Amino acid sequence: MQTKWKNMIFSITVVVLLIAIIQQGNILMNNIRKSTTVFENETISETTTEQKVEKSGKNEKLQQSKTLKEKENSVLNNDFLKIILKKGITMMETAYKMNGDESDGLLSSLFIMSTNINIKDPKTILSSQIPMLDSYESDDVKISKKEQKALHKELTQKPMNDVEVANVNPSRSSTKRLDNKEPLVLIYHTHTTESYTSTDEDPIEYVSPWRTLDNSKNIVRIGEEIKKVLEEEYGIKVIHDTTLHDYPNYDVSYSRSLQTVEKILKENSSIKYVFDVHRDGLAESKENRNASVAVFRKQQSAKVMMVVGKDNFNADKNLNFTKKIEEKMNENYPGITKSLIARKNRKYNQFVSDYATLIEVGSNLNTLKEALEASQPIGHAIGEVILELEQQE
Repeated sequence: MQTKWKNMIFSITVVVLLIAIIQQGNILMNNIRKSTTVFENETISETTTEQKVEKSGKNEKLQQSKTLKEKENSVLNNDFLKIILKKGITMMETAYKMNGDESDGLLSSLFIMSTNINIKDPKTILSSQIPMLDSYESDDVKISKKEQKALHKELTQKPMNDVEVANVNPSRSSTKRLDNKEPLVLIYHTHTTESYTSTDEDPIEYVSPWRTLDNSKNIVRIGEEIKKVLEEEYGIKVIHDTTLHDYPNYDVSYSRSLQTVEKILKENSSIKYVFDVHRDGLAESKENRNASVAVFRKQQSAKVMMVVGKDNFNADKNLNFTKKIEEKMNENYPGITKSLIARKNRKYNQFVSDYATLIEVGSNLNTLKEALEASQPIGHAIGEVILELEQQE
């Protein structure tokens, strides 16, 4: 019941906010149109007077000129409004460069750039600093516990890997690797376009606030680095899926990623460990920025947060698995993690495996460089935990 009321209050808050913003936008547009009409009428009047003086008696040419002017005015009305908005509101011009001149419409671009909220992307609502919306993220997959169990059974009834654990460096007995021939790990991204703060060193072309289609600058790059550590240093074969699940439409991202995961697991029965890699979304503030950064070996790194959905029949198993990874990271890199979060009424598609978790690598307030620094500790922690678990099999 408490959750129901919270969801109702959240919905009302968002609706009221949107109505207020739309009303203010309409008032602004109406005022600009009125000013534009006066300006254009004065211009037309002056032009017509000059033409009558210069071309007296040439009614046919005047009529042609008037018709042409009317066509130009219909174009001027839109273009002139855009010029006023783009030049009068500095952020508006940036919006047109980022989103394309008319990709999301005038009001949509203005709304995105003035609030840092993309209605198609609920995670950016966190950046608007609206109370009660902290830690909100939609979970669009509708599936019962019974259906979860059936799908889990279908996806996990498979032969185990024939693996051999061997030392790769006799001088370091703790350093081992798996010699598995088939993939053991799946890394994917429900919110594939999630990116970081653009800098001079790593400029990022956004398609909406803190999101980019450039896989070398978004969360896909982080997933690739984690894969590299697992394969090169631990001999763990990884499938890294880069399917775009959240663009151009953010809605039902989890439903899309579930389809991807199901397909991959059915085609690769050896996969046991499943990681959905994201970055967090936070309001812009000095406090949040500082809380997103860890320092070790004199290098700044994005902090890492592990997230488990409790609305899964196997939530306890996934929670235990996730805790092992978090503990390993803190053991090797003290201070790099934020506290693990287990969220009620959230699934995050973790019912597909008893070794599934969601990893938030930094937030929108981190730089790409900081996120890349964090990918090494994540890869090492996952690699060591998997080695330990496989040795127990």
